[in-house]
Amino acid sequence: MASAVSKTPMLRAAAARGFAAQAKAATAGCGSSEPQCTNLPSKLAVASAEPNAAVARVSIVYRAGSRNESGDNLGASHVLRAASGLSTKTATSFGIVRNLQQVGGSLTTTADRETVTYTVAVTKDHLETGLKYLEAAATGQIFKPWELTDVTALIKTDLSRVPLEVRAVESLHKAAFHSGLGNSVFCPKYQVGKHSSETMQHYFEANCSASRAAVAAVGVDHQLLVGFAQSLNLGSGKGADNKSSFNSSEVRHERGGNRAAVAVATQAAGWDNLKECLAYIVLQHAAGTGPVTKYGANNGVLTKQLSGVKSSALCSSYSDNGLFGFVVTGEAKEVGRSVEAGVKALKSLSVSEADVARGKAATLGWVVDYVENQSTLAFDLGEQAALLGQVYKKADLIAAIEGVSASDVQSVARKLGSAKLAVGAVGNLNSVPYLCNLN
Repeated sequence: MASAVSKTPMLRAAAARGFAAQAKAATAGCGSSEPQCTNLPSKLAVASAEPNAAVARVSIVYRAGSRNESGDNLGASHVLRAASGLSTKTATSFGIVRNLQQVGGSLTTTADRETVTYTVAVTKDHLETGLKYLEAAATGQIFKPWELTDVTALIKTDLSRVPLEVRAVESLHKAAFHSGLGNSVFCPKYQVGKHSSETMQHYFEANCSASRAAVAAVGVDHQLLVGFAQSLNLGSGKGADNKSSFNSSEVRHERGGNRAAVAVATQAAGWDNLKECLAYIVLQHAAGTGPVTKYGANNGVLTKQLSGVKSSALCSSYSDNGLFGFVVTGEAKEVGRSVEAGVKALKSLSVSEADVARGKAATLGWVVDYVENQSTLAFDLGEQAALLGQVYKKADLIAAIEGVSASDVQSVARKLGSAKLAVGAVGNLNSVPYLCNLN
């Protein structure tokens, strides 16, 4: 049976004429490949880049990540992610899947501590279909109780697949921030199946509103995207950006077996302090992020001192706060020794100009690879627009990284010597020292 997509106009009549005019203008010229950002009167941010890409990727991003949860709805952002593609006000779950598959498109949803992102990817000749179902999935949630019940199995599967080291990092965030950024991106086991339709509708309406959203795209003309953003029927909820302050504490989850994972960190800068944040990222790459080749050595300034385990420096940056430290995982006895050695190395971390140069080169490679990949670029544009209200050009990011001096990196490294620690540990912790023995 033929699809009904072509029979249904994508936009409401009031917006259709402007959208069509912009589409005609878009075909007349190639457009700039540089990122562009427009802030609408509704406070909705619109960002785009690379309009000539073969595949159009469009994201609707909300500041609705786990940091916005309260004690009453912990896990709501995980449920929101798992519930994407369920029936909405204008489309059934079957209709979304069938019609997107029929045009070779895809709809994905990702969530982290700060944002929830809905992304559709389609070829340009089917952009209208993609936008129609992106709008349906991202703005028309109704959370039917029987469909939410079906999502429970998916959430349980997600929880069963979380690696040990990821659990350690989640525990570290809980220890460091308690609430807000301390809320896990995964639903607590005791909350699985407990989120009612009313709870999810309230969370969605409070956090998924125009003033807390951004529309970002790669492979779409900017004015065309602005027209689409203006047509969205978004609410006016104010939400709650829970502020998070750093705490020196620990969270330990004792388990059986012979393996353990431990994450140790201190407070670092957030994206609101771009220069210092970049200095921490350069320091992370200088400290070591794991072997760059299969069976290669872990030769970072910090990680080369952690033998017998898998290890990596850790730098988690958020809009207003951050963490810097290290993660180790391996045999329980080896992990215990490595944690002690890692803390000593972290407290006395010293980097030379050669280390900084290597760290800057690795950071530049990572950033350039990230922004030149169209999939990750679309996600990055949405994150920047939603959290910062602006987007950085690749040239500006490269200049900012190159502007980080050896003294900047050495300055943040010296701060680690007197900084308080937070610890998250999971597994067999018999040989893992307690925080009071590390500070």
